[in-house]
Amino acid sequence: MELRSQKNGNAIIIFLEGRLDVHLSAEVEKGITSLVSKNPNDNFILNLKDVEYMSSSGLRIFVSTMRVLKETKRLLKLSNMNSAVKKIFEVVELIDMFDIYDTDEQALKALQK
Repeated sequence: MELRSQKNGNAIIIFLEGRLDVHLSAEVEKGITSLVSKNPNDNFILNLKDVEYMSSSGLRIFVSTMRVLKETKRLLKLSNMNSAVKKIFEVVELIDMFDIYDTDEQALKALQK
């Protein structure tokens, strides 16, 4: 899976799509880790608009990415989360761990504060 990304100011928006399950999670995590290391001064937004399913291995990507960014005093925001994915975050009680926005624009605005 190739990750599509877009730079916007001091943020990189990564557009995730499809199923984040055990089969794709390692590849997606590798791609995100690469973008994080290649852009050491940027914050990140994960756009989840086109994610149709997420397993626990997909959730692990979000937690590990957030930890890596926190270590370097950078931020991670999530945007465009559909109701099915949001339900997964609620069930595993991770909803309060992340800053979740309805749109990329809202997430970008929050990064500028």
